[in-house]
Amino acid sequence: MNSREVWITGCGAVTAAGIGTPSLERALLEEWSCVSIESVGGPPLGRAPGPPPSRAGRKLDRSARFFLTAAAEAWNDAGLSDDPPDPCRAAVVEGSSLGPMQELIEAARRSGAGCCHRVRPSDIVRFMTGAGGAAFAQSHGIGGPVLHVSGGSVSAACAIGEAALWVASGRVDVAIAGGAETPLHEDIVGLFGAAGILASGPGAESAPNGCRPFDVERSGTCLGEGAGIGVLEAADRARARGCMPRAVLAGYGTVCETHSMTAPDPGGGAVSSAVRQALGMGGGSDIGWIKAHATGTRQGDASECHGLAAALGPALSQIPMSGLKPLLGHCLGASGAVEAVAAVLALGRQIVPATLGTRIVDPQLPDCRVVTSAERLAGPGVLLLSESFGGRSAALLLRAG
Repeated sequence: MNSREVWITGCGAVTAAGIGTPSLERALLEEWSCVSIESVGGPPLGRAPGPPPSRAGRKLDRSARFFLTAAAEAWNDAGLSDDPPDPCRAAVVEGSSLGPMQELIEAARRSGAGCCHRVRPSDIVRFMTGAGGAAFAQSHGIGGPVLHVSGGSVSAACAIGEAALWVASGRVDVAIAGGAETPLHEDIVGLFGAAGILASGPGAESAPNGCRPFDVERSGTCLGEGAGIGVLEAADRARARGCMPRAVLAGYGTVCETHSMTAPDPGGGAVSSAVRQALGMGGGSDIGWIKAHATGTRQGDASECHGLAAALGPALSQIPMSGLKPLLGHCLGASGAVEAVAAVLALGRQIVPATLGTRIVDPQLPDCRVVTSAERLAGPGVLLLSESFGGRSAALLLRAG
């Protein structure tokens, strides 16, 4: 990417599997769906445990606290506690779609019900998008650019990609990048349900109602919450301090199609363009796995497959492909980062994770090899896809270090 190679030297996560990357890695290896039904007749959801209390997060909303928890793990995983970067040569880029919407909904409910709510000075920060990234920068003395990216479900993937461009260009040496999202408020879940996007039924792995990407009976997605953070570091700096990469971030692409605000282009034009950008930037690394966006919706999965077929041609039928939303739920704006951390863990284990719940791949899709049980990773490159309302698509290319 540009002039400097970008390494991922640390990772952190909060997911429905638990707090920290070990819990996420265990769920990947054990092929254990963390999605469950919480109420009779309700949709399957991937709810994460509450983050541990911290001084920096005590006045922040749940999503910001998730970000802080995952970012702290990534910072320590990269060894930056013992060897912090120059404050002015470090950055934080946070991505989310909804930010503190849960808190805002509850505040509006209390006000509408006539409840007495004492306005506190800290509310101005608690209701601010990007508060998690800003609080992390404050607590860790980061004096470089600190920004929030909001682009629907591509938010965190683009946060990682844009941060990588900063590192590659020499603007900064280290960037803490990723995202957090907590969309499991009943009003938000109800909104997605009313839109006909959610799978319903007894669980994420059950037929025919669970989230089953690319399956002939797929019926929708399942929401989840969580955070995923990567430490992106210039290879020369990491090498000088004796650090090895968990992965190399080799390519990034993002585009917008003008087909519709809500329906994807049936031909997958944006997916195809984003993939070509990422592969072109990454030098055409051999792809051993495609981590698809794979929401399990009929239109979305079909569009994604057609876009991949347009970008990769006949090779698509030979490349293992899987989706992680039946495992963790769809974390919306954070999904690109949560699934990127999962991909780094899978790359370290040299496995292609399974697409849980998928049984019979839809024969009307372009010829593709959907992985329904884990297998060994055969190539060094991992292609990660994210898509969003508004016609936005993003692709990241990782490879083994």
